[in-house]
Amino acid sequence: MDARSLPDLMVFLEVVRSGSITRAAHRLNMVQSNVTARIKKLEQSAATPLLKRHARGVRPTPAGEAAIAMAQRLDGVLNDLRFTFGRPAAARVAKLRIGAIETVLASHLPRVVAGFLREFPHVDVSVRTGSSAALLKQLKEGEVDAVLVSRTSGLPGVRERLAFCDELVVVGPAVPRTAAKPWQMEGPPLKVLVQRLGCSYTERLLAFLAEHSNRSYRLLELGTLEGILGFIETGMGIAAMPRAFVQAAAAKRKLQLYELPKTARELRTYLVIPAGAESSFATEAFFNWTKAN
Repeated sequence: MDARSLPDLMVFLEVVRSGSITRAAHRLNMVQSNVTARIKKLEQSAATPLLKRHARGVRPTPAGEAAIAMAQRLDGVLNDLRFTFGRPAAARVAKLRIGAIETVLASHLPRVVAGFLREFPHVDVSVRTGSSAALLKQLKEGEVDAVLVSRTSGLPGVRERLAFCDELVVVGPAVPRTAAKPWQMEGPPLKVLVQRLGCSYTERLLAFLAEHSNRSYRLLELGTLEGILGFIETGMGIAAMPRAFVQAAAAKRKLQLYELPKTARELRTYLVIPAGAESSFATEAFFNWTKAN
């Protein structure tokens, strides 16, 4: 494989990221036949198949997995060049892929990204959400450049620091001030509403209930934070959420916030990026800018 194959390698990387030749062609603004031809040419140069077709699209072969690592390194170099020499009016800009848990996306991240882009306008920022565990896995596999998660990573080969401090509160339906707290009331099992099972916030709430309530509970997974707030407002249950996220919503909805004990209420959000050469210039700039701001 020679240097003339490098553009084809970048097309291959986009196909892998898209999971489909059709979607990759759309993202690359190319016709599908050209994408297919480039992949075939790359496979001929490598003398081995790199993609395996299936009903829903494509996936890399074992040789393709090795090619992905090389393509990602090349993409990182190109990204650094765009970041260093790019201009706001440039046709292509440096990319920064951020992963964040949804509560951080809804509360802290808009302000942070807006401030960062005022200083680095030629960086193209994209954001995806997920659980802390899923985001750290994506960081390890090179699918995102930086993640904001609710715990330290425990991963080798990364750098991390405290990004935000917040307070975990229990959110319940609005009731008279003199009424008992939901977990102190008699009745059927209390519904604990969660965005997804395994949520670290919910684990803290369940530990609190085990110590301060004799009422049994059931978990109800809803998938979205807005869905949880809507269910709470109708009296369907309670949830644990960061105050920074829910404070504004509480003013507009019929909700009530309850403090947790000091040992359970502190929330920390960590910014994690790859260490050393695995971190792009745009990622380094984001890490350093958030530290200073």
